[in-house]
Amino acid sequence: EINSKYFPSATNPNRNFADRPNNQTPPLFLQELAHLSSLLCAVALSTLRNDLDDKESPLDIYVPGAPWPVSDPDKLPKSTKSEFHHDYAIVRNIRYWLGIDRKPKSLANYVASRPMLIIGGISNAEIAHLQEARGSYAKTQLAFHWLSEFIIREHLSGSLGDVHAAIISRLVQFLSDGMLYYNHARKIMYIPFPFPHAQLSAFFTIIMIPTIPFLMDQYTNELWMGCMITFFTVTCLVGLHEVARELENPFRNVPNEIPLCTIHAMYNEALATMFSGYNPDSFWD
Repeated sequence: EINSKYFPSATNPNRNFADRPNNQTPPLFLQELAHLSSLLCAVALSTLRNDLDDKESPLDIYVPGAPWPVSDPDKLPKSTKSEFHHDYAIVRNIRYWLGIDRKPKSLANYVASRPMLIIGGISNAEIAHLQEARGSYAKTQLAFHWLSEFIIREHLSGSLGDVHAAIISRLVQFLSDGMLYYNHARKIMYIPFPFPHAQLSAFFTIIMIPTIPFLMDQYTNELWMGCMITFFTVTCLVGLHEVARELENPFRNVPNEIPLCTIHAMYNEALATMFSGYNPDSFWD
């Protein structure tokens, strides 16, 4: 049987790891560690989906146990979608085809409607320092410095107990590995596909749509066969072009972008599991 003293959420499904016996709060070290780790990931993911220096990426407080943010923007409430989507589907499709919905204004409206959620929220001082950092990489590096500096400072003050320095160095190394993969994601986002090749692909795709029906009319003797071959040919080539557009930047192509809000919420819940304390059996107690 699970020990409810250290695992209260097991006996009450409406509670989570952040709940403690007798309404006690988790240790301050774990609270700050979860907050800074959540803040670092929120800032990093925000810079991946929004690289506009003059547009702020909203951050909000995360409530452990809250429903996951929807991964599909089309399933958002109508009042939220109206902030970045047109009400009529045909207009949305035309805007998507012409690339209008990928302009800075539309992107800023979408980002504002889906803030990154942080455990413990974000203080005014943290907001001020992040705003002073110039550029997305500087903001992420600042949040990384806060987290790594916190771990080192707590180790020097003895808060981590009698833990060897080699183990602490591995923690810093793991944080550094995370920044390494963040920079790999930055390369995907910031290095565009060669501009002439992208323009030629878009140009010939547009030319091909009205041209292929005339070609198929001369190639086939049956009208239904020409229509069918035309449909599949155009769909295949246009589809390949659209897939290339999506893969060029998978973090900000609504509605087919990577659901960063949902992924970050899942990471927040993983951080909240640190509040669970000892193993629920805790037979050594």
